[in-house]
Amino acid sequence: MTGLSWVGGRTLTTDDANPVLDLDESIGQRTATYRFDLIDGVSGVVLGEVHPIRSGATITHDTTRTIKRDLKVRFGVSDTSAINPLTDRIMPSMQVGGQVWPLGRFMFTDETELLSTGGTQSDAALVDEMFIIDQQLSTAFSSIVSATAAVAELIAGLPLPGTDIEPSPFLAVGAWAPGTTRGQILQDLATQGDYMTPWMANNGFFRMIRTVDPDTAVPNLDFDRGFRVIQNGIAETSDLLRAPNRFVVTSNSGDALAAPVTGSYDIPPSAPYSIAARGFVIPEVVNLPAGSNGQAAAMARNLGIRQSVFRRTSLSTAPDPRHDSYDVIRWQGVNWLELGWSMTLEEGAPMTHTLRRSFQ
Repeated sequence: MTGLSWVGGRTLTTDDANPVLDLDESIGQRTATYRFDLIDGVSGVVLGEVHPIRSGATITHDTTRTIKRDLKVRFGVSDTSAINPLTDRIMPSMQVGGQVWPLGRFMFTDETELLSTGGTQSDAALVDEMFIIDQQLSTAFSSIVSATAAVAELIAGLPLPGTDIEPSPFLAVGAWAPGTTRGQILQDLATQGDYMTPWMANNGFFRMIRTVDPDTAVPNLDFDRGFRVIQNGIAETSDLLRAPNRFVVTSNSGDALAAPVTGSYDIPPSAPYSIAARGFVIPEVVNLPAGSNGQAAAMARNLGIRQSVFRRTSLSTAPDPRHDSYDVIRWQGVNWLELGWSMTLEEGAPMTHTLRRSFQ
């Protein structure tokens, strides 16, 4: 992506301009359709299309969950009989402006059959393929390698379409007993490796990226461009009064026995809940395996960026399939980190977003 730039060369967004999705001034209306491909989850063979009943099929993406994306949908009689919920996957996509945008790969976790004299319909609940990953381990898992290598080793051999793991220079040190879920281990590895928690991306790949600081990152999307935000229904909340302003990581791991290992991160003075602004410290102290003071400091910064919150806002836009996970959104002249979104797969229905703004 070449992105957009201000005059002078500063990058405005990482995504190329798309007049249809950006709803530029020249775009008065648009047409979009949704497609649902049925594939065999074992072989990957595309079995055909299914056609959900038009009753509000919805995708929800929530970064606070281990399995971040789910799909709720209702199928008619013919599709219900054709689907094997044990092995089949659903791949929805949005077709708009002459392009096809994937929206993830989903597997069945629940199916309610609706019996009638006209045949059997079904209400289905599906989740993304993180469900494959987030299972209990039957044997112990240990790591004394880089966090990047530990993540790759943990998910090796699982039937995933692909992986995209950004490299981390930090070691991951720890041991996890049988019965621990991979999701919990990935959460621990994310903290040690200065990662955001992983997710299954729009293309179905397992993704893990380094910690995103929205204040310094180049935005993925610009809500100030075009006519994107629906004015009614914008709500804001704040965790300002109780937000920690100092994060401290201590370690008692084997590598740290020779000398104390500790690292801290203070919220920048510009924040209204900083130590300087409040006049006292509200600490959050955690004990995590860290091999050096530098790693402990990076882990403390990771916790600070992920947990310190100044303001959350909920708003709606027209459906936009470019949203994935941890996108940085430019809105009202500042950067926000997208924590989640929900899209009803029906053109004309709004897409809702939950954004977080922090002072990091």
